[in-house]
Amino acid sequence: MRKITQKKAQMGIENAPAIVLIVGLTFLTLATVAFIGEKYGNTLDVDNSFFQVVNETLTTVTENGEYFEANRLETPVCEIYAITNSSDGILVPTTNYTQTNCFVAFSGPIGHFNNSDWNVSYNVSFSEHTVASNTTDDLQTNISDNTSIAGIILTINLIGIVLTILIGVFLGLRRTRI
Repeated sequence: MRKITQKKAQMGIENAPAIVLIVGLTFLTLATVAFIGEKYGNTLDVDNSFFQVVNETLTTVTENGEYFEANRLETPVCEIYAITNSSDGILVPTTNYTQTNCFVAFSGPIGHFNNSDWNVSYNVSFSEHTVASNTTDDLQTNISDNTSIAGIILTINLIGIVLTILIGVFLGLRRTRI
């Protein structure tokens, strides 16, 4: 009968340092990719994409304000060139609203334009995602969704390194005494 230690597919304690090293390098590579992706992922976007919006309807604009549809884009910059009242087409004077990028709020005296629908025409420039930046964003999302698993595996890996060192020290001491 063959001994268990003679099986070819079996791994012994002498394989532990190599396995721990491979797992450690894998996590180091993953952490490096995550850091680079998070730090430089937005540089892959195409900057200064531009389009014009004519008569986007904002419903019941009040002092609380309304966001433009363009606000959903990546880093948009909006410039209003005309606002009209939806019901009668009268131009809303610039003294009756306050614009903050892709957001507008009523700021004039209470009256005709407050709490009414507005048609806003504006130019917007923004950063457009590319295939490379979408891939980087997806990678970032997947890594951030699995950080707890990575932390557990990394902790087990560190425990494995410590145990490998301790076992190596004790086996070394045992061999020298015999």
